[in-house]
Amino acid sequence: MLKTLLTCLLALPLGAVPPSAEPPGVHLSGRIAPFQAEPAPPAWLRLESHALADPDCRHYGYEVYAGEAHWLVRYVMFPEDREEFREIEQVFLYPRGKAKAKPERIPSGDLQVEPLAVRWKGQTLPLVDRRDLLRD
Repeated sequence: MLKTLLTCLLALPLGAVPPSAEPPGVHLSGRIAPFQAEPAPPAWLRLESHALADPDCRHYGYEVYAGEAHWLVRYVMFPEDREEFREIEQVFLYPRGKAKAKPERIPSGDLQVEPLAVRWKGQTLPLVDRRDLLRD
């Protein structure tokens, strides 16, 4: 049921994203349209967060939300029938403008996720990047 709800929320028509580099062995699924808004997250954020999250299933979502001082990065796993998984969601908080900064893990239960934003500690952070991804 959670998978269906998340898929429906991700399927909202939100905009297009120009092609961008993904980590090796990962590509856009084409099932859900990607979304991008301003301020655009830096390129280093995608690669560093992917290495940290190390999504352990074939199909997963990547989302970035922009705060005044931080980027909030959320990975949502969509395991298939025969796949096992450790965590369904992983959330990281990166200081804005600091490449190679040590991120903070955020419990996913601390978030209130909406279609175009996330609420965390009294702040509303707008969605600025969303991708539906597949591992080869």
